[in-house]
Amino acid sequence: MIEFEPLPDFPAGAALVFGGSGGLGQSIARLLAARGSAVAVAYRSRKAEAEAVAAQITGRGGKALAVHADLTDAASVRQAAEAALAAFGRIHTVVSTGGLAFGTPHLADTDPRDFRNVIETDVIGFFNVAQATLPALRRGGGGSYVGVITTAVHRTYPGDTLSGPPKAAMTALLKQITLEEAANGIRANAVGPGVINAGMVLPMLQTPAKALLDYAVDLTPLKRAGTDLEVAEAVVFLASRRASYITGQVLMVDGGLGT
Repeated sequence: MIEFEPLPDFPAGAALVFGGSGGLGQSIARLLAARGSAVAVAYRSRKAEAEAVAAQITGRGGKALAVHADLTDAASVRQAAEAALAAFGRIHTVVSTGGLAFGTPHLADTDPRDFRNVIETDVIGFFNVAQATLPALRRGGGGSYVGVITTAVHRTYPGDTLSGPPKAAMTALLKQITLEEAANGIRANAVGPGVINAGMVLPMLQTPAKALLDYAVDLTPLKRAGTDLEVAEAVVFLASRRASYITGQVLMVDGGLGT
C-alpha cells in the first residue's frame, strides 16, 4: 500500500464569494470554511446577512470577513478583491452566485428594462468579477472559478427569458477563462441548479413565477426541489483540489431536469 498524506482541499488564502449574502451564497461560504478555506463574503445590499455569515465562520474558528461589491460597478468589484487580498494575502477561489429575482413573462412581453438589469448583473457583473480577480489568481499561481448558472442553459422553458439567456452568456465567459487561463493554473467551471428551495426561488414562489417553478419540479425525474447544501457541495468540490483535472465543465445539480 502506498502511504501518503492527503493535501488539504484548499491552499493558503481565501475564497471570494460574490452573492455571499444570498441563500445559496451563504451555504457555499459556510461549506468553504468548513473545508478549510478563509472566505470573503461579498454582498451588494444585505450587509447584515453577510456579516452574520462571516461571524458564524469566525465563531467556529475559521477566517472570514464581509466585503461590499456591486457587480454592475467595476470599481466596486475591484475594491472587494483588494479587501480580500489585504485580509488574506491571496485569492485562490472565486465563486459567482449573484443574481436577481426575476419574473417569467414570454420574450414578447418582457420589459426591456428587466432584461437590461439581469444582463448587467449576470453578464456584465461576471465580466467585472473576472477582470478584477484574474490578476490576483495569476499572481497566486493559479486557482479556480465556479459560476452558479441554471439548468436552463441546457433546456429551454417558456417564460424563462430572464434566466437562461443571461446565464448562457455567463457560461460562455467561463469557457473563455478555461481556454485562456489554463496555462496560468486557473480552472473555470459552472454549477447549474434546477429548482432549489433557497435563495431567490423563495420570494418567486409568492409571484406568478411559481407556475413555472412548479412545472419544472414536475418535469424533474427526482420529483422534488433541491437544497442549498446540495448545490454548495458541487460548488465546493469543483473549487477544490479534488477537482484539479476538471475545467470547462458544467455540473448540473437539478435532479435530472436538464436531461
